[in-house]
Amino acid sequence: MNAVYIIVLSTCIVVNIQPSISQVCCTPDQWVADMFLDYGTVFIDENQDAPKTAYSYINGTVKTAYDYLNQRTYLKLNGAEVSPLIPGPAPFDTTIINDYKNGVQYNIGPDGSCQKSTIENMTKQCVPDDAKLVSTGSLASSWNKVQNYRFTANDDLPRSVDATISRNLPTNSCNPVHVVYFVGSAEKGSGTLINLDALNVVPSILDPSVFKPPPQCKNAMFTGKEENERNTVLHRLFRKGLFI
Repeated sequence: MNAVYIIVLSTCIVVNIQPSISQVCCTPDQWVADMFLDYGTVFIDENQDAPKTAYSYINGTVKTAYDYLNQRTYLKLNGAEVSPLIPGPAPFDTTIINDYKNGVQYNIGPDGSCQKSTIENMTKQCVPDDAKLVSTGSLASSWNKVQNYRFTANDDLPRSVDATISRNLPTNSCNPVHVVYFVGSAEKGSGTLINLDALNVVPSILDPSVFKPPPQCKNAMFTGKEENERNTVLHRLFRKGLFI
């Protein structure tokens, strides 16, 4: 992706809920899912001398594995990107393995290339207790109850989240069904919108081998701090997990 919006829109959009804070519900400690992704980002530069405005749209599927017990996640994105800054539509394929025990993220490109960067501690994926219940309903069958919550988080930039979840009653766990993130920007009129639809959620790790980095990652160089800051919103989302 072009450095114009890679640099400007580098912010983590995952809400990190600490165990000491009460929650509406959290995902199971282990789960896998298939996801559909829509990702759009717009950067409007108000510099009148040399304005630089860019947008990008990515559509694709994501294979996801979330293992809180062993502090690791796996995401494989296959999609396409459309932007006036690149000949397109262009393939946008990447595999990201997060090893939180050792604080390393592996980013494997479609050509087999591997880059490493440092990551912070893994946090549980939860809907916070102060989230507003917007609506309730059912998905496919009357017994499959779903709830829609809305909340805002503020770290570097304001982030609004709409999350539709399926409750695993009577436990205090839930599965993602549909999640919408909007991330604001310091630049007026700029921002990022991400839609995720989760399918085939299974509360188990079906294939633990997906967490093993390929051999070429062993001697891969760590990217520097400046390069880490150029991670896209999408990649920084992938660092922590694809739920809230």
